[in-house]
Amino acid sequence: MDKNITILIYEKEKHLNSILHQQILDTNDFELYSVSEYKNLLELVNKKRIDVCILNFEDMNNIYTKFFDNILTKNPYLDIIGYCDKSFNNSTINNLNITLLEKPFRFRTLLEKLEYIKLTKIRRNKIILIKHIEFFPYKKILFNSKTKITIHLTEKENYLLNYLFNKKNEQLTKNDILTNIWGIAEGINTHTLETHVYRLKQKLFKLDPQLCFSLTNQKGLYTFQFNKIS
Repeated sequence: MDKNITILIYEKEKHLNSILHQQILDTNDFELYSVSEYKNLLELVNKKRIDVCILNFEDMNNIYTKFFDNILTKNPYLDIIGYCDKSFNNSTINNLNITLLEKPFRFRTLLEKLEYIKLTKIRRNKIILIKHIEFFPYKKILFNSKTKITIHLTEKENYLLNYLFNKKNEQLTKNDILTNIWGIAEGINTHTLETHVYRLKQKLFKLDPQLCFSLTNQKGLYTFQFNKIS
């Protein structure tokens, strides 16, 4: 039977690995790998579709930047849960979207994080916008699979792009869009939509200069369309 979530643990002592085996493998919801060497960590992440990396940051010494540069930029779907001592401080980690657990942590807390990832997996699936342009609504990022460029979206930009893409074959009123994204009542005069569309176009241009979309307004009805990349 296929597993729902594939987990890779990186720790030198493998204490957490043995606990996880006892606690979660019987549910048939997780596939678990464990490595104690950095080279094996890179090899598995690049070889297999790993959903979650659980990392003991204290075992990683000074390889954080190298790991994040090599892995996160190429695997935008990857969730990372790290754990470390209270005194641990690293600006690279603090500036990334990583779930950080402070030791000692309740094992139940870790299981709850994994359960959340499992339950939201359907929302984590990527959307192919056009050819090599991938959209990960769960992570709020756009990804160019050719150039490996990643663009981060704000929450509203993320909602807007997801909504418009799912409605790309429909004609929408401005009020439809404002109400679904911002909850703004009909009749309010606002440039919010135009501002966010402009920002989205700028980010898509950075992702690929050939990529753009149009939100055409004809007689009060908006139509969303991507241009084609040759």
